[in-house]
Amino acid sequence: MTQDCQSPSHGDGCADLAESERVIGIYFDPPMAVARVGAAKEPLDAYTWALDTHAHQGVQTRIVPAPTLRPVPVPKRGHKVNRLSVDFPTEISFKDHKGRIRPVAPFFELWARVQDVATGQIRAVPVSETTLSQRKGSLRDLHFEVIAANRKAEARTKLASCAAVARIEFNGHHHGRRALDAISPHTEDQVQMVRPDAPLPLGHIEYFAPDDEARDCRWRLDQVRLRFTPGKGDTFGPPNAIEAPASPLAPGDFEPPITEYGNIHKMTKPENRILSQDTAWSGYNFRTGNTPKWPTPMDSYDGARVGSGNGWGLIDDTCDLVITATLTLGGRLFTAKARSFAGPPDFAPDKRPFYSIQDELEDRDLPPAVLDGETPDVILDLFRRIFETSSLLNLDQRRTWALTGNAGELGANNPDDPDWDDGLSPRLGPRSMRESDAPYADLTPYYTPGQGDTRKTVSGPADRLPYTQVVQQIHARMADSPVLRDFLARRPDRMRALVRPPFARLADLPRRDGVGKPAKVAMAKDPETGPVHYRDPRSTMDQTYDMRMPPFMRHSMGYPLAITRRQYDLLMAYIDQLEAEGRADEADAKTKAGDRHD
Repeated sequence: MTQDCQSPSHGDGCADLAESERVIGIYFDPPMAVARVGAAKEPLDAYTWALDTHAHQGVQTRIVPAPTLRPVPVPKRGHKVNRLSVDFPTEISFKDHKGRIRPVAPFFELWARVQDVATGQIRAVPVSETTLSQRKGSLRDLHFEVIAANRKAEARTKLASCAAVARIEFNGHHHGRRALDAISPHTEDQVQMVRPDAPLPLGHIEYFAPDDEARDCRWRLDQVRLRFTPGKGDTFGPPNAIEAPASPLAPGDFEPPITEYGNIHKMTKPENRILSQDTAWSGYNFRTGNTPKWPTPMDSYDGARVGSGNGWGLIDDTCDLVITATLTLGGRLFTAKARSFAGPPDFAPDKRPFYSIQDELEDRDLPPAVLDGETPDVILDLFRRIFETSSLLNLDQRRTWALTGNAGELGANNPDDPDWDDGLSPRLGPRSMRESDAPYADLTPYYTPGQGDTRKTVSGPADRLPYTQVVQQIHARMADSPVLRDFLARRPDRMRALVRPPFARLADLPRRDGVGKPAKVAMAKDPETGPVHYRDPRSTMDQTYDMRMPPFMRHSMGYPLAITRRQYDLLMAYIDQLEAEGRADEADAKTKAGDRHD
């Protein structure tokens, strides 16, 4: 994607260094980016999200093409390298003409922070050959190190010889594309999972030659830019990774170890069976020693839920990547880092998540959100994102999965017994989201009259996913501004009870020696339905799933998902404000009515 030099985070992109300015640091923009694997040769074009209001389709997010950087080959010293040009696509295609998914390949721009020695003012300028030459430097004073690694197998076996790591270095005047071919680090007598003669392809990094004549203020094509293009999204395995049965069970369900079941499928392509057979990763089992093993979920490797549960020794070509730039200028050494994560394709790119990496970083780094004139729009946007997420959620599957896990966590003899969680609120068993789950369940029981107190959905020809349909209908209304405000103002206590609180900060939790009662960390206001507190991750009950929003969704660490602390506090403060305004309006109306009566 391109970077608009008029963005508030940057200075004048057309201006270079002035005589009175000195370089005080360098940084990458963006400092962090998500890449997505794909087998197509051409990466995905840049696009943005925009809000589309349609009279018949309601409010929804749409994709809008954005200015896109495209490589242009140019000769340089007997070989070809790529420069960049700016294109303006009119449509976005997520697959090429052969049906292959186009990868998401982020750019990383190098910027310098400069300070005026007279005024102390700090601004940003693009790092380019011109910028460096103004301080008697050149691109030869710039050095890059790129490390890409897939450590999924290492995280389970605790052996670095089961990791796949690629490391390359190059100088600032050596432009071109470099493959990220990974191998396994090892010591004597260790078997490398990935051998040097058969490296794991994790994609490539490209360093573009500058176009010194392109000095458009909106994009500096003479600026230092790198691009990470991830792998194709292939799986790799040892020579015996040929065919295997697929489990027909839902995640979290298991059959006895002696059972073989499911359709037979091809595990890897013949050319991808390049990993060593005799490693701790082949045959790994999270049940070994009858002790749980991190990371979570423990059973998320290939082979975990088939037969004995031994791993098949497969890995993919996703990875984490770190780019380090070092610049020697004026006798000083400056360093900048950027990170990228290669993940799977986004199966719903026009739907915005309500909980993103950005929300996580804001929750960690920014001060608490405060009520202001922008708050209603912020809350509305949050609920619109919640609707977009819920429109992708199979709530019937998630409910069954979560209730099964609750029964196992709390030792229920029969997970289908409607009364195994008797006395608990919210309900954690088959009565969750049913009438007896009051005050949490409200409309759902009436919208799903054919469903009893069952753990698994009772599906019929006309209602195969009844819970999924209900959650989408309910959240669709909340994407409308007047409806949302009216609901929050009219039923504030219901919303306080219905939204799952986030976990308390570590500093807010009292010390607990051994096993004790859940810590109570008071919120700004407790709902009338009973005391509710920020959750304590050490409490078993706070690790169980229920219908509070977001219902039955899983956090990356295996716990029930909640909105962020920052989102939660702002929502509760906004509800308090609406409630206070409603009481003031009622008092004013009574006063006016009394005056008329007199």
